Parts: sequence; structure tokens; C-alpha cells
Amino acid sequence: MNPVEWLRELGTLVPRAWGRDCPRGLPVWEGPCPDCDAVALTELEERATARVSCLENPAHPAAIRLASAGVLPGAEVTLLQRWPAFVLRLGYAELAMDREAAALIRVRRDGTP
Repeated sequence: MNPVEWLRELGTLVPRAWGRDCPRGLPVWEGPCPDCDAVALTELEERATARVSCLENPAHPAAIRLASAGVLPGAEVTLLQRWPAFVLRLGYAELAMDREAAALIRVRRDGTP
């Protein structure tokens, strides 16, 4: 099973509304939808809170690592810092990643500072 199939299968097992944060209900997508208001995590300001909409290029090794760490559609994240590495808070965990990995995470802003 490839990573995209795995994430789609996981979506059927997750009790929450898996595609709720994606306007099309497609949380595992092979690229950004042209009509979606989700932005890359790299576009958020520090201390901004957002909800993960989808993972861009979910077959990318970095996306697989992010998904295994819990960065999945519907997860609320807060960007803590942008330099020298992107650090985000996910629940009680803090994850550090490079710009390439952060750019794979598409989020929808919720307006919380």
C-alpha cells in the first residue's frame, strides 16, 4: 500500500469528520485545489493557530513522517517559530522541521492570534 492509499484508508478509520476542513472533502490530495483558501504552513505568522486542511504531495517522505507524527487533516497547530527551523505545536507536542517539510502542510487560518 502506498502512502496516499494509507492516508485515505486512515481517513475511513478516524472518528472525526476527516474531510471537514477541506472544502472538497479531499484531505489527501496530490496538490492544492485552485479554489481552496488553505495556505502552506510557511505562510503563517509566528504564534498563529490554524487547522490542517491537507498534506500536499502525501507520498513525499517528509509528508509520511509528518502524518506519522499526527500532522493530519483536522489537527489544530500553532506555529511557534519560523527560524532557524519551523516549530509547530500539535497538542502537547512540539515538532521542528525544515522549510521543505513545512511547505507540505496546508492549513486554514482560524483567526486565533
